[in-house]
Amino acid sequence: MAKENIIAITGSAGHLASTVIPLLITKGYRVRALVYKQEPNTGLPALETVRGSLSDISSLNNLVRDCDAVIHCAARISLNSNRDASVYDTNVNGTMNIFNSAREAGVKRFIHLSSIHAYNHNTADGLLNEESEFCSGNAPRYDQSKRDAQQFVLQHSSDQMEVVVLNPTAVIGPFDSKPSLIGKAIMDIYNRKIPMLINGGFDFCDVRDVASAMVYAIDKGRSGHSYLLGGKWHSLEEVKKIIMNIRGDHGRVLVLPAWAGYLGLPFILLMAALMRQQPLYTKESIYTMTHGNKRISSLKAEKELDYQCRPLNETISDSISWFKQEGYLL
Repeated sequence: MAKENIIAITGSAGHLASTVIPLLITKGYRVRALVYKQEPNTGLPALETVRGSLSDISSLNNLVRDCDAVIHCAARISLNSNRDASVYDTNVNGTMNIFNSAREAGVKRFIHLSSIHAYNHNTADGLLNEESEFCSGNAPRYDQSKRDAQQFVLQHSSDQMEVVVLNPTAVIGPFDSKPSLIGKAIMDIYNRKIPMLINGGFDFCDVRDVASAMVYAIDKGRSGHSYLLGGKWHSLEEVKKIIMNIRGDHGRVLVLPAWAGYLGLPFILLMAALMRQQPLYTKESIYTMTHGNKRISSLKAEKELDYQCRPLNETISDSISWFKQEGYLL
């Protein structure tokens, strides 16, 4: 796709979009962003914006008009998605709305940001890749929403509008202005606000490497295909050690087995309700931390999208530096 073409993007205030928008503009693309509540934190005057939402069809039609590609980053993420109806509505119905508007407008390519959680992590051979089964009906509602949205866009891929799906793992990195759940956790650990950890972990990927793959997908991604964008699985204890080494604090932290985390849930939820804050963890997040696949293959993305994921210690160090630069951390 020739540069100077117009790329429409959703989720413009989110971590992924905030990272890829400057990259797109630097590479010569014109970018038009859907603004819901919060303006994109890019500071780029070249960015065109359309105010609206995934449920406002008129705003979506204005967003995609005359565009050559759509990058759909918007999603609703929740630690308690089984009790949050807006998760499925945003992630599935919202995706259908923007997809249909793009198709009717004659957009050439639709790049959909899904999630590794769309897949069943309990694979027969222990390896998770693009050929693995999708998650089941017993998975958290968030996982099911990402599965159903991904299946919808792939099923409707055509010569008229090509579809490429990207499945990042746990996205982490600088330019996290909202901040994300993971970004907030990094700051809380740095500030010693998390008294204990659950014996679990995640496969982490750097937001800048995901953004680079997003740009490559505009021209290089194969239509009708999905690409897993992972890094390496790290325990939360490893993450904590990296953060505290950067701080210069080598104290130990209590690591609880999953069953102890479940036992403490009523207290955690009560304290969160009393303080009107997000809970430290939920039943859903414990499940995710303890059941995530530790062998996620990004080989396909490495070969076709030039994807590489930098080491986690570099990502966390850059994140903390950015949070300090922006005044989130002292």
